[in-house]
Amino acid sequence: MKLSLVIPTYNERKNILQLLKKIQEEFKKNNIQGEIIVVDDNSPDGTGKILDETKIKIKNLKIIHRKGKFGLSSAVLDGWKIAEGEILGAMDADLSHPPEKIKELFWEIENGKADFAIGSRYAPGGEIKGWGFKRKLMSKTATLLARVYTKVKDPMTGFFMIKRTCIKDKKINPKGFKILLELIIKANYKIIKEIPIIFNNRIEGKSKAGTKEIFCYLQNLIGYLPYKKKVIREFFKFAFVGGIGTIINVLLLYILTEKVGVYYLLSAIVSFLIAMTSNFILNKVWTFKENIRLNAKKKYFQFTLVSIIVLIVNLFFLYLFTEIFEIYYLISQVLAIGIALIINFFGNKIWTF
Repeated sequence: MKLSLVIPTYNERKNILQLLKKIQEEFKKNNIQGEIIVVDDNSPDGTGKILDETKIKIKNLKIIHRKGKFGLSSAVLDGWKIAEGEILGAMDADLSHPPEKIKELFWEIENGKADFAIGSRYAPGGEIKGWGFKRKLMSKTATLLARVYTKVKDPMTGFFMIKRTCIKDKKINPKGFKILLELIIKANYKIIKEIPIIFNNRIEGKSKAGTKEIFCYLQNLIGYLPYKKKVIREFFKFAFVGGIGTIINVLLLYILTEKVGVYYLLSAIVSFLIAMTSNFILNKVWTFKENIRLNAKKKYFQFTLVSIIVLIVNLFFLYLFTEIFEIYYLISQVLAIGIALIINFFGNKIWTF
C-alpha cells in the first residue's frame, strides 16, 4: 500500500459518498495504490451507517467508529494507527478540498521531490471561494500567528500528505482540529512543498469552526514555545514589559486625574499613549534587541496599530465571557488579558519586530 488517506467525519452524510467516489476515480486514473480510512465521530445524521453500507462495495475502504465527538486532529491520528500506506494523508469530508489534487501531493512525495506535501490555499495560484469576511479574517489571523514557527504559507489547511517515516517515534497530540502546524513543527522531514489548491466552501452541512477551536489553537501556540527557546525568552520579556506598562498606565491615570485635575477620559488617553511608547522602546531595545533608530517611525506606527487591535480583542473577549458565558467580569478580564497578551506578542514579533 502506497497511500493511506484519512477523512474525519461528523454529520457528513450529504457529502461523503460523492467524495469517496471522486477519490476512487483519482486512485484508479492515476494508478495510485491507496486506501481510504474514514473516522466517524458518532454522527447523529447517520453518516456512520451510510459508511458501513458503502464498505461492502469498496474493498480499500476502512471505517473507524468513535463513541463521541473527539475532534479532527485525534481522528487523523486514530486513522493513521491502522494505516498501511508508506505515505499518510488527510483531507476534509465536506468537498472543500479538490480530489483532483491528490495526485499532485502524492507524486511530489512518491517521486522523491518532497517528504511533506501541503494543499495550500495561500500559495501562488491558490484561492478560497465562498468564505465571508469573518472566516477569511480568522484564517488569516491564525496563519499570521503561525509565522512565529514556520514560513509555510498555509499551515492551517487540512489537506496534506507526509512520509510515514517522518513521524516515527514523534509525539503528535494537538488540541482541536488543526493538526498540520504541529506536524510542521515536530515531524522529521527535509523538504516540504506547498501545492496550490482552490478551496471551495462547503455547500452541505455546517462548518466545525467555532470559539472552542480558537482557544485550542491558542493553547497549541503556547504549547509549541519549548520548540523555540528564543521565542520563550522573548515572550516572557514582552509580558514583563507589558506589566511595567500597566503600572505606568495606572499611576499616570491616577496622578493626572486625582492630583492634576485632568478629566479622567483625557487622562486615560494620555496614560495609554505614554505607557504604549514606553512599551515600544523597551521591547525594541530589550525584548527584540533592535537598534532604537532602525525604522523607528514605521515600527512605532505598527506597534500602535497592533495595540489598538489588541484593545479591541480584549473588549470583545471581555464581552463574550461576561455576557455570553456569564463569567464574573473580573475573571473575564483576566482571561481576556491573557488572550490579548498572546495576540499582542505574536502580532508584534511577526509584523513589527
